[in-house]
Amino acid sequence: MRRLLTLSLVLAFMAGCAHKGSTGANGAAGTRSGDGEMKDIGSFRLSDPEGPKVVDQELESIPTEVNPLVEKWIAYFQGRGRPHMERYLARSTRYEKLMKKVLRDNGLPEDLFYIALIESGFSSKATSHASAVGYWQFIRGTGKRYGLDINAFVDERRDPVFATQAAAEYFKGLYSVFGSWYLAMASYNVGENRVKREVMNHYTRDFWELARKRRLPAETINYVPKFIAAKLIAKEPDKYGFGEIDYLPPIEFDHITLDKPVNLRAMADKLNLNYEDFKALNPKYKGEVAPVKGSELVLRIPPGTSEQALIAANESVVQNVQFVADSGDTQVYRIRQGDTLSTVARRYRTTVAYLRDLNDLPRRKPLRVGMRIQVPDRTPLRSRSASQVAKQSKTETRSVSVSTDGRYYIVQSGDSLFTIARKYSTSVSELQRLNQIKRGRTLKVGMKIRVPTPDSSSAREATKSVAKAKAKVHVVKRGENLLGIAERYNVSMSDIKEKNKIRNPSSLMVGARILIPVAEANQ
Repeated sequence: MRRLLTLSLVLAFMAGCAHKGSTGANGAAGTRSGDGEMKDIGSFRLSDPEGPKVVDQELESIPTEVNPLVEKWIAYFQGRGRPHMERYLARSTRYEKLMKKVLRDNGLPEDLFYIALIESGFSSKATSHASAVGYWQFIRGTGKRYGLDINAFVDERRDPVFATQAAAEYFKGLYSVFGSWYLAMASYNVGENRVKREVMNHYTRDFWELARKRRLPAETINYVPKFIAAKLIAKEPDKYGFGEIDYLPPIEFDHITLDKPVNLRAMADKLNLNYEDFKALNPKYKGEVAPVKGSELVLRIPPGTSEQALIAANESVVQNVQFVADSGDTQVYRIRQGDTLSTVARRYRTTVAYLRDLNDLPRRKPLRVGMRIQVPDRTPLRSRSASQVAKQSKTETRSVSVSTDGRYYIVQSGDSLFTIARKYSTSVSELQRLNQIKRGRTLKVGMKIRVPTPDSSSAREATKSVAKAKAKVHVVKRGENLLGIAERYNVSMSDIKEKNKIRNPSSLMVGARILIPVAEANQ
C-alpha cells in the first residue's frame, strides 16, 4: 500500500532519471556524453566480445506465463498472421545481436528485443496512425524526451542503435516505478499514467488481474500476451512450425568521422555500393544529405572500407545543406488556400502521419498558404470544389430514392433500427444506407424513414453477390493507404475492409494482395 502511494512522486521524476545512461565494460551502445547528447555505438562486428551479462536475477528474466490469451496469439501467428510473423522473423536476425548488446549494456533483459518485433516487425520505416515511428514506435514527444534527434534532416527513431537506447532508458524508468515487467510493457503501450491510475485504484500490481477486470484498453490487454507469443515463437521457431525461414544476415559496420556534410547517394556511387544498402546502415537520415551535428558527422560503412570511404566522402561533400529527398520518392507541393494535411494526404493517396513524419511537422504547427512540403511522387487525384461534391451528393441521393422507392415507416415509441429491420426482413446497415443515418444517431418518435420493398431488397442482394464474385486483386505499393486504394477503384473503404477482413487499416503492408469488391474497377 505504501509503495503504491509513492508512484505519483516517482513518475514525476521518471523522465529526468531515465536520461542517465549506463555503460558496459567496453562502453555502452548509444550512451550519452556529459552534456546529455546521445553518442553512437561506433563500429559493430559479430566478433566483438560480449559485454557482461545482467547480474540481477530479477532483471535478467521476464516471466513467461502461458494462458488462453497467449495461446490465442500463438494461433494467430500460426494462422492468419503467419505471413507477418515470417517476415518479422526473417528480419529479426539482422538486428538481434546489435539490439541485444544495447539492452545488455543498459543492464536490461535481452528478451525486451521482442518488443520491437511486435511494435514494428523490425522495420525502420514503420509508421503508425498515431505518428509513432521506427523500430520501437516512438511518438515525436517521447522520442525527444529520451534524447532522440528529430528534425527536417534526421529522425533517430529510425536508427536501430539510438532508438534501442531510448527504449532501454524508457523501460528502466518504467520498471523502477512498477517493479513488474508486464506492467512496464503495458505502460510502454498505453502510457505510464493510465497504468499508474489503475494500479492505485485497484490496489494490485498484477497485470493479469487488471486484464481480467478489463481496466486497460483492449490493445494493451493483448499487448503482453502478444509479446509472450512472439518471444516463444522466435526462440523456438521449429517447435511452432516456422522452420523454413530465410533469415537475413546480421548487420555489421565500421564508422568514419567527418567534419563536413555529404551526399549519401554520391558517396555510395563512389564506393560502388547499392544506395539502399548504404542507406540501411544509416537509416536516420531522411534524404540524401547527411548534415554535420555540432562539429562532426559519424557515418556507418561496410566493415573494412574505412580508407575508401574517407576518400569517397571527401569527394561527396555538400556545400549548401538543403533537404534532398531520395530520388523518385517525393515531390514538392505548394500549400493552397483551404488545404489541410488531411486533404493533401487524400489527394496524394497517403496518410497524415506519413506527411508529418516526412516534413517534420509537429501536430500544432499550422499550414501556411505558399508553404512548400514534400509529398509522394505520384499523380494527384483530381480535386473537386465543394459545389461539385454537393451536386454529386444530391444526384446520388436522388438515384437512391428512385431505385428503392417503396414504403415509408413512421417511428413509434420504443422503436430502434434493429426492431424495424427485423419487422421488414432487412438489415440495420441497409436502413442506415437508405436513410443516410450515421452510426450512433438516435431515432425520434414521428420520424419518417424509408424501408425497402421485398423486390428491391432481393435485387440488391443479388447485385451485391455478383459484385463480390467479380472482385479484382490489388497489390499494395509504397505510400498507399486504404483510403487512396478505395478512391482509385471508386469503392468504399468499408467494403474493402469487409471483403479482406481488415480490422486495422494502418496495418496494411507493402506487397499485400487485397481484393477489390467491384465488378468494374477504374484503372
